[in-house]
Amino acid sequence: MDFRLSEPEERLRREVCEWLTAELGTTHDSDPAPMAPGYMPHRDFESKLGAKGWLAISWPPEHGGGGHPIRDQFIVEQEVALHGGPASDAIARVIVAPILMAAGSEDQKRRYLPGLARGEITFCLGYTEPESGSDLASPKTRAVLSADEHWCQGFSEPQAGSDLANLRTTAIRDGDEYVINGQKIYTSGAESSEYCWLATRTDSDSPKHAGITMFIIPMNDPGVEVRPLYNLLDAHWFNEVFFEDVRVPVAERVGGENEGWKVLSSALGIERITIYRAYVHWRALNGLVRSAAARHNGSRPWDDPNTRQALARLRTEYEIAGLLLERAIGMHERAVDFRTQAAMVKLFNTEFAQRLYEAGITLQGLYGQLMDGEPRAPWEGAMPHSFLSAVQDTIGAGTSEVQREIIALRGLGLPRG
Repeated sequence: MDFRLSEPEERLRREVCEWLTAELGTTHDSDPAPMAPGYMPHRDFESKLGAKGWLAISWPPEHGGGGHPIRDQFIVEQEVALHGGPASDAIARVIVAPILMAAGSEDQKRRYLPGLARGEITFCLGYTEPESGSDLASPKTRAVLSADEHWCQGFSEPQAGSDLANLRTTAIRDGDEYVINGQKIYTSGAESSEYCWLATRTDSDSPKHAGITMFIIPMNDPGVEVRPLYNLLDAHWFNEVFFEDVRVPVAERVGGENEGWKVLSSALGIERITIYRAYVHWRALNGLVRSAAARHNGSRPWDDPNTRQALARLRTEYEIAGLLLERAIGMHERAVDFRTQAAMVKLFNTEFAQRLYEAGITLQGLYGQLMDGEPRAPWEGAMPHSFLSAVQDTIGAGTSEVQREIIALRGLGLPRG
């Protein structure tokens, strides 16, 4: 297989690379720095990418996209990662937008997709109670979303964990509305969300994969409550969200009633190959190799065979991660079911990240444990910051155990149990 870029692809890569170098002042070889998870959008940067036409470069033009091949989107995302750019809002573009294109009403497509393509509307994994007090029932506020509106994703639940099919949050039809009750957990980005992309159960008697329905809900509605959860970095981007008799119009249902699993399952595969990419770890790996080859107090860490072997293993794993991603992208381009391959990408990449940053802290010695803000912390504490952040990666978008089950059942055809 020839992995070289075609001439148009290389022109795009070079254009994006040059723009990012000028915009961010970084290159592929710059030192690593602490960064937020790959699904936490940065408003200003997102808007600039949207203005360049790169946020939705592979979307159909009628939805505000550029009409390019799917691979071009991954070329853009790779360059952003290699330059250490702020996170691009993958949740909006790779989960919500494809579902709206496939299952949303014409009104929903018109209201949301062009803004998503421009970076004016973002979806993030979280919730906040906005001060605006916007009312979903008002036709005026539902006609257009402002450039300041963020979204959250209501999937995980305390009893269900990563098993989305076991969700218990209910939506019961009452005339022209649904009444929603339940709880979501670990919804991320609570400081910047006004709307929720919510998965609910509308039929409790059906098999667990059936009876799921999706809604768009304003999180300032009566009956919605958020409680913060702090992570290992003592940062607040996780939350519990409670819904008590929350009413949402039928018009804000996305897709048919009880058809949520059908539209969600394909989107989860896209999430696993877009958010969890090895490219975001390149500067950390490259920095460790560069540091090991430099002299410290007259000696080089590279001269220790254990250090060389550890870095060689990580470099090999980085290449494997890239090959797994290439295979999934190729299948996605050919419209072949790639959910098993996406599970492989997610499983390998997230466990690779944890091995990488654990090794990074060890190789940097005692100073390698210093966190952000400590004056002697190498690379502003990038290694311990990323080490603690990577703990969540094998849980979000399906735990490693869930990915192994997908690979075993769907990929290898092994019997359940």
